[in-house]
Amino acid sequence: MMAAGGVGLLFAVFVGCGENAGNREYEKAMEAWKDGDLGRARALLETSIRKTSGNEKKSIALNQLGLILWELDETDAAADAFSESCNFSESLTGANLNLGIALYHAGRYDEAEVALNDYLTGNPDNRAVQILLGLLKAEKQNWAGASKEIAEVVTADPRDPAAQNALALSELHSHGSDAALTRLKRLVSTNPDYAPALYNIAAIYDFNLNNKKSALSWYKQYVSEAGENASHAALAKASIARLGGQAETSTASSESETGGAQKHITAGSSLYSAGKYAAAALEFKEAARLEPELKEAYYNMGLCYFNLKNYPESTKAFVSAVKLSPNNKDARYNLALSYYYQQLWVDAEREAKTLKRLDDPRGDQMLQYIATAKKQ
Repeated sequence: MMAAGGVGLLFAVFVGCGENAGNREYEKAMEAWKDGDLGRARALLETSIRKTSGNEKKSIALNQLGLILWELDETDAAADAFSESCNFSESLTGANLNLGIALYHAGRYDEAEVALNDYLTGNPDNRAVQILLGLLKAEKQNWAGASKEIAEVVTADPRDPAAQNALALSELHSHGSDAALTRLKRLVSTNPDYAPALYNIAAIYDFNLNNKKSALSWYKQYVSEAGENASHAALAKASIARLGGQAETSTASSESETGGAQKHITAGSSLYSAGKYAAAALEFKEAARLEPELKEAYYNMGLCYFNLKNYPESTKAFVSAVKLSPNNKDARYNLALSYYYQQLWVDAEREAKTLKRLDDPRGDQMLQYIATAKKQ
């Protein structure tokens, strides 16, 4: 239900580890990461890893690469980088923890359980890891085991909102909607700014109880508290539109098309969140067919194809997105990056220069990134 129904923990805590390796590419990669230029940071780290001979330094660089790949939504690749980091140095427990988290989010639950238990052996009081192990049991539909695991964390620290949130989700299946809602609402009363609980309350009303009025109210509270860029904001906004929380179009014809398009946006968003990028792309493509001016459909379609490494298709989608919204900085950035991965330097530089006029720091970073890549 957590995947199909939309309830999610919104939980991941990664850690860095070690000193920097001291080589030039590594230092430049860290600067690029700090500046938000993930693509350039990734390329420089990959170069650094190839050139580094010492196991400890290579392990540190691989751990940092894993963190960047995670930010780029390349979950499996991040897990592989963390795994390599662990192979080079067993002493880096931060990489061991990151490996378990990445494997969990990649759906590789058996591997994640091994990695997290290995970490917990040396860090028995880490409550976040105990929660994740409980959630692993939930993913395997061992609801009683999940509740028992997470309840131990709640007993140790009843004020931990993440633990209370996780326990509510396991109770949803082992004890029903009323028990989960009671715990989540109690959590919201004591931690009103803990947005994941707001989203989960909305999703339970929506998918479990079919109480659309209450679901709409809680979705709105989540968006208001979490902000436009929160991890489930797109899903929440799509749900608000589906439940009638946005203005309808003026004509019956456009109303029908918009409603149909929005259903595909909602379905696509759910599939995207589950990592099913190919299926999500088809949903966004259908939304764009029904409503050709729906810029959100093209942008999301571009993200799907980008995650699939189908850069020609991501380019087409982002081109459509910037035509509809020329000042969309994110679409322009991703368009430049799509051109970059195809080594279409002239096109990449053109979009980067346009981005520089809209967002000087990011545009300048992209231009530097392209220039560096062309020299390699």
